[in-house]
Amino acid sequence: MIRDIIAKRYAKAYFALAQEQDRLLEAQAELSEFVAFLGGQSELSGVLYNPVFEVAQRKAVLSALLDKLEVSIQLNNLLRILVDKSKIAYVDLVAENFSRLVDEAEGRIKVEIASATVLDKSSLKELRKEFSRLTGKEVELEVEVDESLIGGVVARYGGMVYDGSIRTQLNRFGESLRV
Repeated sequence: MIRDIIAKRYAKAYFALAQEQDRLLEAQAELSEFVAFLGGQSELSGVLYNPVFEVAQRKAVLSALLDKLEVSIQLNNLLRILVDKSKIAYVDLVAENFSRLVDEAEGRIKVEIASATVLDKSSLKELRKEFSRLTGKEVELEVEVDESLIGGVVARYGGMVYDGSIRTQLNRFGESLRV
């Protein structure tokens, strides 16, 4: 919980800076790429995230890394602040929150769809169209298969959950029989 609050604050600050400089999409891509890179480097992230290492040691590792990577001065500064404040382990949450802010500013929304089976293109098109109508935004679908749903779909976006799965309907029916 506290991690989310802290990550949101850094994301909002980075968002304000990127928006002021009219580089939201570039900043979003750059931060996402850095997080993906760091996710694939377990030893490196282990050093950066581990509080056993002194801040000075983590700063030295980050400096060496940033010298090799070509990142903007804005991202460079954000990462250095996160290391200085011992919050670099939150960089993935900062990136998530930052992306959410950029999507909102750009009139986009991500809808996570869980389906019991693989959905065909026409079903995806209909879902995208319906959620676009509901939200008034451009919809990006993130689809995964969850066979435990038995049938139907579960959609999540913006803190909302639409559960049209057969599993949930059967559970509700079972609960009504117990009453």
